[in-house]
Amino acid sequence: MKIILTAIDKKAKKLAKKIVKAKIAACVNIINAESFYRWDGKICGEVEKILLIKTDKKFKKVAKFIAKNHNYKLPEILALKPKKVEKKYKKWIKKESKWNYRRQEQLKTKICKV
Repeated sequence: MKIILTAIDKKAKKLAKKIVKAKIAACVNIINAESFYRWDGKICGEVEKILLIKTDKKFKKVAKFIAKNHNYKLPEILALKPKKVEKKYKKWIKKESKWNYRRQEQLKTKICKV
């Protein structure tokens, strides 16, 4: 299991839902953040959303999906590997981020209201 992080603006919910619907991750948390960074020689500040993406997929696959669906020129995409994860939760993450070609109804999954 890994936790992938990315920062995004107003499109956070849309990206989070896409990630879960595509079975790239089992769960995505959205956290409000205020970010400061240097860009083109200037110090910038923005209100952003941090996505905590819990998955069992390979980093390269998740990063490619995020980059393709992200609206930043240079999105932050990094992975953290937890030292310990509760056994049942880890099993759930693995199951829910695994695509099952035999269950085509996954494409028609209903999105719960948030």
